[in-house]
This record gives sequence, C-alpha cells and structure tokens, in this order.
Amino acid sequence: MPDRCTFLQMNITSTEIDHEDTPIGRLTLREYHAETGDSGHEILVDGAFLMASHGSHSERAMADAAHGLLSREPRDLSVLVGGLGAGHTLRAVLDLPHVARVEVVEIGHKVVDWNRRYFTEFNGGAVDDPRVRIHIEDVADLVARSDGAFDLILLDVDNGPGWLAAPSNARLYQPGGLASCRNALRPGGVLAIWSPHQNAELEQALETSFEIWTVSDTTHLGRAADEPPSAIYLASAEVGKN
Repeated sequence: MPDRCTFLQMNITSTEIDHEDTPIGRLTLREYHAETGDSGHEILVDGAFLMASHGSHSERAMADAAHGLLSREPRDLSVLVGGLGAGHTLRAVLDLPHVARVEVVEIGHKVVDWNRRYFTEFNGGAVDDPRVRIHIEDVADLVARSDGAFDLILLDVDNGPGWLAAPSNARLYQPGGLASCRNALRPGGVLAIWSPHQNAELEQALETSFEIWTVSDTTHLGRAADEPPSAIYLASAEVGKN
C-alpha cells in the first residue's frame, strides 16, 4: 500500500462518513477508492489529508529507530504517542519489546471510535490494548505537565513540521515545545518526530534543547523512485540540555 506522500498524488474518489469539530478544525472521516484499486478510510482536517488505512512502514520505522536509541535497559517502558490518526504509530509502539504503558494524545473524540469501527483491520485493535490510555486534548499541553514521565515520545501530529494542516500545531516543533518534550523524557529517553522532509527550522529548534540529534530517511522500504522521502528526527535526553 502507498504511504501518505504517494497517496496525495493519486486520483481519489471519496465519500464523507462522519465529522467532528475540534479546536484545530473540522476532522472528517471519508471512505476512499484510489486509482490503484486500494480502498479504505481517510481522516482530514479542514479538507487537508492527515492519515488513511494504507501505509504504515514509516511509522513502524520511527518506533523501531527510537527504541533502538534508548541508552538504558528497555524494560517497563512508558511511551507517549502524539496523534492517534489511523492507529499505525500506536500499533508500532505496542509491538515494541518491554512496552508497559502507552499514553496516546488525540484532539478528536470521534477519532477513537473511528479506530474501532474502521481501522481495526489495519492496526489490530490497538486502542483497546490494556496498556493504552487515551487523552483527548492538545499534545503540547500534556507534554508540558509531564516532567520525567516517558522513555519514548513519538510525535506524528498533523502532517509534521513544514506540512502543517493545522497551523496551531506549529508550537509543538518550536523551541518551547521541544523543551517541554525534553523535560518530559526520563534520562536516556528518546524523542522521535515524523516529518515529510528534512526541515531547517526544526533542526534549529532542536539545537536549543538537545545537544545531539539525528535525521534519517526511513521511507525507502516500498518507496517508488519518484516519491519524495520523509524524514525521522531522533533526539536523546541523555545528552540534552536542561
């Protein structure tokens, strides 16, 4: 199945099924049929594509890479997932070893129900895993009050920095938001951010809170030659600035 970058370039026909007004705009659930023959459901905010049934390899790559960077022995891990969407990132986190607790932050109440009704086939019923607790609020607000709470923070919010469908989400990727993420990590913890491409502004902001960070293309698996790669940013709290 294509990932979100390729999906936007396809000819799609779709039908609205449900919607919800949230602080960042109107979330809409649609059933789609793509020119490739793929079909499923997609979520949009104010008409801008966010996530769909298809594609989860970049989310899984992000979870695996963040887990691999942990500097302490990974046991009884506490994880924050920013953005539920179609549940792909949550599923990837639940499949990691030694994950004991996952806090998921999602802005829309109905997205949780949509996961149960329309996306379970693709995420294995992730929202009903007993390790999962879901918060309906802005992820930046929860991070700001969660000092030292998490081993891993995975942010796949909106469409990432530089491709925001909801401009209010920009604060999460600015110096203040990244400092809150740094403070919310336990020593040795890792912050991971999905981005549609490398982003100079994000990199400058990371410098203010983390001394060492990395970025890599993790969409090479199954990526067509003409498809723009997405990027995963990783930063460790082990060497971060306070």
